[in-house]
Formats: sequence, C-alpha cells, structure tokens
Amino acid sequence: MDAGDPFDETTGFRVFVALDGSLASLAALRRAVGEARLRDAHLVAVRVLSGSGALRDLDGCDEDLQRARDTVWTAFEEALGQVPEDLDISAMALRGGAGATLVDLADRADDLIVLGVGDPRPLRRWRARVTARHCVAHAGCPVLAVPLPHHLRALSRTRLRPRDVDRLLPD
Repeated sequence: MDAGDPFDETTGFRVFVALDGSLASLAALRRAVGEARLRDAHLVAVRVLSGSGALRDLDGCDEDLQRARDTVWTAFEEALGQVPEDLDISAMALRGGAGATLVDLADRADDLIVLGVGDPRPLRRWRARVTARHCVAHAGCPVLAVPLPHHLRALSRTRLRPRDVDRLLPD
C-alpha cells in the first residue's frame, strides 16, 4: 500500500487529500484519485488529528495515530471499494491544525491539495471552511475544493454508513 517516499526530492507531482471520515472527504478522495491518475502523481492521503507536532514517521508513535492511519486505508475501501493498485499511494496520520499541516506538507508549486467541502452538518461545515480558507490563503500550490454531490447532501443527515456511499457516487 505505502509506495515510496512522497517527500523524496525525486518524487514528481503529488496530490494531497485530507480525510476526516465525512462523506465530503470521501468525495474528495474519489476526485483526488482521478487527479492523481491524470497527473501521474503520487497520492498522499492525510488524516490530521487535533493536537500539536506534525509527525511524519509513525514508528513508535501513540496508538491514536496508528488507528488514524488505518482509517485512511479504510477510506479507500469505503469510497472506491478497494485501494487503487495503479497509483503510488501513501497514508499519513498527523497531529496539528488541518489547514496548516496540509500547507506544510504541500510545499511545492506543482503539488495539489484536494479538500471535501459542503457537509450540511454545522460543525463539519465550519471546520471544512476554516481548513479550505487557510489552504487557499497560504498554500503555494493549487487547492481544489470538492463539494459534496447534491444527491448526498440530504443523505448525509441520515444514518448512512460511509461504505454505502460507493453505490451512490458516480464512477
């Protein structure tokens, strides 16, 4: 699953996608996979936990970070049915503010940050806006905000399980 070091200087294009377990982030993941294929880029899926100290190396880190990293791989299964085998993909779990962490990671002009926005739940919508605004204001690369598909907005208010999303999102 983990393929290569996305921070190696020889790595070409990189696409970063922020995951938080919401339907909007799963829609962003689907779009990020498509963008990575178009650009022949390394896809870096990132789960940011609140706290301080962005940690790239999870060896010896606390169990929360390892569980968060595992949820990144689960997100691929929920959004796509499986982890794409045709892409170089890295999963990261970090502590910090989501926007600042993504901007720090995507430090090249040819990187791309993909964010899910449009969740109808007030707290998630507020957090997504804060993250998106920070990334747009501070990133040195393009930022792509992926809205929650219209037909999923009403469903996100129900008790829909994320793994059920696969059959609802277009390929």
